[in-house]
Amino acid sequence: MKQTASSIAHFWQKHPCGAQFVNADDWTDFFKKYDRFKDATEPHIAGEIAQINLSEQRVLEIGLGQGCEAEKLVRSGAIYNGIDLTPESVARVSRRFDLFSLPYESLQVMNAEKLNFPDSSFDVVFSHGVIHHSPRIDQIVSEIYRVLKPGGQLVLMLYHRNSANYQVSIRWLRRAGIFGLLVPGVAELISKATGEPKDRLMFHVKNLKSNGLAYLKMENFIHASTDGPENVYSKVFSVDEARRLTAAFEAHHFSVHFLNKRHFPLVSSLIPQKMQNSLASKWGWHLWLKCRKPTKLKHKN
Repeated sequence: MKQTASSIAHFWQKHPCGAQFVNADDWTDFFKKYDRFKDATEPHIAGEIAQINLSEQRVLEIGLGQGCEAEKLVRSGAIYNGIDLTPESVARVSRRFDLFSLPYESLQVMNAEKLNFPDSSFDVVFSHGVIHHSPRIDQIVSEIYRVLKPGGQLVLMLYHRNSANYQVSIRWLRRAGIFGLLVPGVAELISKATGEPKDRLMFHVKNLKSNGLAYLKMENFIHASTDGPENVYSKVFSVDEARRLTAAFEAHHFSVHFLNKRHFPLVSSLIPQKMQNSLASKWGWHLWLKCRKPTKLKHKN
């Protein structure tokens, strides 16, 4: 599939991030259950957000998902603005804010490759696991730089190249596992062990049959192995690559989190929690970056 903004939006409109993990009777119940799920599987997010000075800060969030991070930002005192490529996520977060009486400045459908905000509009730009889904990520970072005030902070989560999830699970286990899905009954076992819906697993088999072994080349498989087999585009970053991506910024700080234990089902039962935390801090799937727009322009010699 061609990697246009429209094709990327079409995928996320159809598959709002994380929606497959929660069943609920109504929206209030859904948001509460989703937040409990997210806080249990990614507890580091609250800690990272707590380190950001958000009180009375004008904040832009790029990519909304179900609004779990948006609510944390608002409850931390942010003057909140949120954008997403899809009407579905904007509608969901708007519903969340209305249900829980959360204040905000704006919620809009917008492409982060061309932000419709004036220069120097925000104190903080926050984006968790979003902009690596655009092949024009350099353009997004340039727009973030433009709309941040001098001294403003960028808080970004990118998929981590040097992670167990990428180097072990995606590169080896999941590619080999697709052949196992051809065996009757195996899809049910994998679904039960990982929590991945069976229909999503079998879509990999469909892709393999349609595209042949080329589907398993890493430059192709990376897109289908991060957020579902219909996902249009994903990219991973090492610390050095993330630093180069944000070279116009200063005061870079990196941290790594999240082993994505759904894809390593035995980790929880065999490895003590303290060791899991240590492994996640080096080989985790989520690479967090905090940096600042310089207060003064850098002069070339």
